[in-house]
Amino acid sequence: MTGDGVNDAIALKNADIGVAMGISGNDVAKDAADVIIMDDNFASIVNGVKEGRVLFDNLKKSITYTLTHMIPEVVPILLNLSVGYPLALNPLLLLTIDLMTELAPAISLAYEEPESDIMNRKPRNSKTDRLTNFSSLFYSLTAGTIESIVNTTSKLLCFFLLLLIKFILVLIF
Repeated sequence: MTGDGVNDAIALKNADIGVAMGISGNDVAKDAADVIIMDDNFASIVNGVKEGRVLFDNLKKSITYTLTHMIPEVVPILLNLSVGYPLALNPLLLLTIDLMTELAPAISLAYEEPESDIMNRKPRNSKTDRLTNFSSLFYSLTAGTIESIVNTTSKLLCFFLLLLIKFILVLIF
């Protein structure tokens, strides 16, 4: 519902989203509205909806990325605690590397350009469409597990190869 006068205040208050005009609107209408258009241009509503959809999509991508890359960082520490697997990197160094290498890509996902069909989509249902859902959690768990297996195996091979080289060098010299 859009409105700018005193007589629109009740409708603005009872609407799902009440939109009042900022320049020509009455103070009563502004108080009753959920959103105030500062330039009195109806195209601003469309731009606001587009920006909201882009923000939701980019937050969803960033959360999925962060959850996916959290698993390979936690698995080596859990293996160290449970099995006694040698830890090549201590947790503080692992956190430092994580902040230096993964912070920039996670932030860059927030500034990704909108997809071409963003305004052709149906409005999302606020009761069922969430930032994380089963499919994104399943993807994060699957991709994180694969990444963790590959990373842990390669780190173990490199670590034990260096230990072997060190042992051989100690025997020779």
